[in-house]
Amino acid sequence: MGKIECEKSLNMKLSVIRILHRFLPVSIFVITIIVFWRHQYPLPSDAVLLLWFSRLDPLLLLAEWRNTGSLPEWFWLPLILIGITMLFGRLFCGWICPVGGLLAQIPSRQHNIDLLYKGRYIWLALVLLVLISGSNWALILTPFHIFTEEFTRMWQGKIPWVLGGMLLTSTLFYPRFWCNNICPTGLLLASLSRIRLFRLFVNNECSNCMVCTKGCHSVAINPSERTISEDCMLCLRCMRNCPKGEIKLSRLEKAKVTSYEMMLSRRQFFKGGVVLTVAGATWPLLTSASSIGVIRPPGAVPETEFLMLCSRCGRCLKVCPAECLVPMPIEYGFTAFLTPRIIPRQAKCELCMLCQEVCPTGAINKVPLEKVKMGTAYLDNKKCLVYTEQKICLLCREQCPAHAIEVDDRDRPYVNSNLCLGCGGCEKGCPLSEAAIVVQPNKDSWRYKDEN
Repeated sequence: MGKIECEKSLNMKLSVIRILHRFLPVSIFVITIIVFWRHQYPLPSDAVLLLWFSRLDPLLLLAEWRNTGSLPEWFWLPLILIGITMLFGRLFCGWICPVGGLLAQIPSRQHNIDLLYKGRYIWLALVLLVLISGSNWALILTPFHIFTEEFTRMWQGKIPWVLGGMLLTSTLFYPRFWCNNICPTGLLLASLSRIRLFRLFVNNECSNCMVCTKGCHSVAINPSERTISEDCMLCLRCMRNCPKGEIKLSRLEKAKVTSYEMMLSRRQFFKGGVVLTVAGATWPLLTSASSIGVIRPPGAVPETEFLMLCSRCGRCLKVCPAECLVPMPIEYGFTAFLTPRIIPRQAKCELCMLCQEVCPTGAINKVPLEKVKMGTAYLDNKKCLVYTEQKICLLCREQCPAHAIEVDDRDRPYVNSNLCLGCGGCEKGCPLSEAAIVVQPNKDSWRYKDEN
């Protein structure tokens, strides 16, 4: 086959790849939105797709291993992604990630910020330190978690401030600014891409026309050093745009690796060590368990563990048919911020248990209804109309799905704490302006009954 035929064949393949690269990320973005939007009662069978999408993330696997001490049954998913990344680079970021599919629609710009770029692996180390130390706070910045959290805010009529900031910075600087500087999953995959076996590289015959850099959404090309960095997401725009065809895909031994892709310098390593030391000393102060008693979703693990495991993804809030789950505001402290709680006076839990089905981190366990124990209702006889005014009012009893409100020989209500689930139906149904019956969380902080 002659040179012309080879060039035609290559151009045809690149055209097919361009079509696929435009279609696939956008399709995954749209599919993810549709699947997430269908997180409602009754929960459809395809809702599990979002859970399996999330399990592609190696950081979720790390969090699961840290929490349980063993590998889950789905451990092979992120390991396959790691293997693909070490072979070809950031294919996940460029072709699969729904956030990437959104950012890929932003026109290319070339305004980089060296200060953030140089410190990004220090940021990754800090995120990993937080994750390993026992808090899933770091997961909120990963693609699938922040995607669902922000769209939950939109669904609730609130401003998606993180998504807005993501789009703003990507528009001002370059499309994949978030992916290259902030996203911990993207940074982890970028660090693994440093040793990728197959990579794009620039031939020595390059004329330095800079055409390739104009279409690069991740600012990965450095023609002056003849290198394409670990930020490359294999969109192959540079290969298509190069007028002389001087950008090739080759094995590592043929590619030119320069100081651009070497490890952190000694000074950066020292600065990173100082940052991590300070962070390690202050993090326990930021993540100490809140003493404020709140009602958590049915099946939630003990409070201290819940605050560590919850990734604030917002999926339980979206799927709740009664809309009884609400995110805690920042006024309650950084530790509890955005974690789900139930305010019984506003809405009772319908005990649909869907929050257990969609939780990706194990903060809400799958437990049967008979073991649910979100709290216990306490009746104040000094407020109750039956006790104070001898009125016939048993609205709390009518609203109790567990039949935990019983009556004595004078038809006065009292709470059978052994039957009470803490759903809040009684508190919600009380006709007084200040409810005479209030659900309080268990003193031992357990949200479901023990085996014994």
